[in-house]
Amino acid sequence: MVNFIASSPLSGVSIGGGVRKVRIARSGQGKSGGYRVVFLFADEDVPVFLLTLFAKNEKSNLTQEEQRTIIAAAKAMITDYRRRK
Repeated sequence: MVNFIASSPLSGVSIGGGVRKVRIARSGQGKSGGYRVVFLFADEDVPVFLLTLFAKNEKSNLTQEEQRTIIAAAKAMITDYRRRK
């Protein structure tokens, strides 16, 4: 999973602010019943950050509030990372 995301940081669906969501298949199952991985890819000068993951059978999707919280945290992470460089 980490190698896939690192090699394909524009995969999945953008939910805003550099945050993306990708479906990853579970062992022995397809993508639709697999995992949802939420990660941050801001640009080439910022590493990819894995933010959260959840199984589709445990949670169908992120709520609007969760998306807003994750995007706000991602923006702060980008700013902090670039400031420390």
